[in-house]
Amino acid sequence: MKLQILCDVKICENTCGGAFPLWFKAIFLAARRLASSSESLSPVLYPLPKSEKQQIPPHHTHSIVMPTDSSDSTSSWTTVQDFLQNGDSRAASCFRRTRWDQLCLIASNANRDLECVALDQVTSGLNNVVRLLEFSDRSRWAARVQIKSTMCLREQVGNAGLGAEVATMQFIKDHSDLAVPEVFAYALDENNPAEVAYMLIEVLPGIVAMDALGGYEVHRGVIPAQYRQPFYRSVAACHVRSDQALLDRFDFRELTVYQVQITSLRLPKIGTIIRNQEGGYESGPLPGIGGPFDTAAGFFEAWADKVKFKWDKETIRHMMQRGPISAERMIAIIEEFPSRIKAMASRLSTSNDGPFPLSHDDFLHSNIMVDEKTFNVTGIIDWEGACTVPWELVAFPEFLQAMPASFDLPHKYGPDGQPIDEEMRQTWRERREYIEMVKLVEVEDNLLSTSLGSTRSRTLSYAYGAFTSIGKLGFYDRVIEELETLVT
Repeated sequence: MKLQILCDVKICENTCGGAFPLWFKAIFLAARRLASSSESLSPVLYPLPKSEKQQIPPHHTHSIVMPTDSSDSTSSWTTVQDFLQNGDSRAASCFRRTRWDQLCLIASNANRDLECVALDQVTSGLNNVVRLLEFSDRSRWAARVQIKSTMCLREQVGNAGLGAEVATMQFIKDHSDLAVPEVFAYALDENNPAEVAYMLIEVLPGIVAMDALGGYEVHRGVIPAQYRQPFYRSVAACHVRSDQALLDRFDFRELTVYQVQITSLRLPKIGTIIRNQEGGYESGPLPGIGGPFDTAAGFFEAWADKVKFKWDKETIRHMMQRGPISAERMIAIIEEFPSRIKAMASRLSTSNDGPFPLSHDDFLHSNIMVDEKTFNVTGIIDWEGACTVPWELVAFPEFLQAMPASFDLPHKYGPDGQPIDEEMRQTWRERREYIEMVKLVEVEDNLLSTSLGSTRSRTLSYAYGAFTSIGKLGFYDRVIEELETLVT
């Protein structure tokens, strides 16, 4: 649930203490360009329209872009020299601190003692640096090194998150045929010869969908129209359990290996995925919330008790200087939202008891590998933050996300309740088509299509992400009013 913010870069730098990395400033600058051309949006933190939102270059996102078989052509990769001279300072410091010679020895020991060298190809995201390693047999692994936090608590959370991500990928490998990177070796802290926390992982075939067909320079991050239908069908198949006959019927080609898909991977409780002492898998606590939780109601109650909005009152007042409502009213709306969610927690979910589905935390086309010729999915990457969640929080892939009308400015919708903006109307049409694609490949049950088709689920999942992820100002009071009419 990675949502863009519409506000001034300087405000956020002053609020959060220190400069943001270049990828984050790119989001803000794109938002400011939109604000200058749209007076109704400028004071409030609404998501960018699809056309603007997807113009942010993929290598400026937080995601780790995995290498491909033809990684020399992947736009997200750069040389070590360029990376150190022009990259984010935290990432460059992490790179210099890493004992790459020792990491190569670790990789060699894990791969039949084959000679290993670190290549001159590197990239980074918000939390990690990734570098290609090559063995004497010409095979390649990716070394993903965790960027050290300057805050002890965040570092502890990061170590736990790395362990959960490793366990999640192993869980998927052990219980499905979904293509995710295999983890060959890892260390959760710096107490190892490489002196960093790391993962050595498989290089998946294909190319990141956002980088395909020339990438950002050619299509500005938007999926080309002629490839959307096969891509959506492939992604829908990744979302659910499907069978070979259905895959053959819709000519999914490369998806024949996907017999068990993301939301069909379920656990009895809500939480991160961890390994237990017996070597199996179970749910663990969620950072900042606790758990694991036996029920959806228990999760929503704990979230309401623990969640903190990202912006303080002074920042909100500055953002709301030209807002459609007063700053004090917006502050009151934000402060009341968690308690109002808690008051209806027992009524929010139609599937209060488990099992609960696995959810990818950033299901965007910067994390989906495709065959560049067909746009069929070849794998899913970046499982950081993945966990089991209530069904009401299983959302559309982020390239199909849309703001619920109750959260938005009313004048943007017609008397029929449909958005006036044609691009948003197209997104709504594509969401309906995506639900039908999901229905066609569902086998065990119809829980995913039911959730995606539910107004309650769409509204709740969006508001949860907007409030939790980065603190988006909006009409949370109207969201509550809508939920009150939808829950029993």
